[in-house]
Amino acid sequence: MTYIRKNINLFLLFIIVVIIVSFAGLTSYYHSTYSNLSSSYDSKLADINKLIDDLNKQRSQVNQTTYELSLKQERETELSGQYQDVKKNYDTTKAELDTANADLAQKTIELASAQQQNAALTATVGELQVRVNSLTDDVDSLRDQLHDICSVATPPSGCD
Repeated sequence: MTYIRKNINLFLLFIIVVIIVSFAGLTSYYHSTYSNLSSSYDSKLADINKLIDDLNKQRSQVNQTTYELSLKQERETELSGQYQDVKKNYDTTKAELDTANADLAQKTIELASAQQQNAALTATVGELQVRVNSLTDDVDSLRDQLHDICSVATPPSGCD
C-alpha cells in the first residue's frame, strides 16, 4: 500500500504539476491573445477615430460648399434680376435713341429745306434791295429833273 500511496502521491503530484503547467501555459496564451486583442482594439479604435475626424472634415467641407453654392445661387438670382432691369432700360433707351435719331434726321431735312428757303429769300432780298436802290436812284433822278423843270418853268415857290 505504501507503493500505491507513493504512486498515488506521485500521480497526484504529477497531475498538480500538469495542472499548474497548464494554468501557466493557458495564462501565457491568454495573456498574449489578450495583448494582441487589446493592441488590435486600440489600432481599430485609432482607425475609427481617424475616420470620424476625416468624416467630420468632409462634412464641414460639404457644408461650406453647400453654403457657397446657395450664396452663388442667391447672387445669380440677384444678378439675373439686375440684368433684366438693365436690359429693359437698355431696350427703352435704345428705342428712345432710335426715335431721337429719326427726329434728328427729320429736323436735319427741315433745316436743310429752311436753309435753302433762307438762301433763296436772301437772294430775293438782295435782288429787291438792288431794285429798291435802282428805283430810289430813279426817284431821286426824277425829283432832280422835276426840280430842274419846276425851277425853270415856274417861280421858285410853286413846285414842291
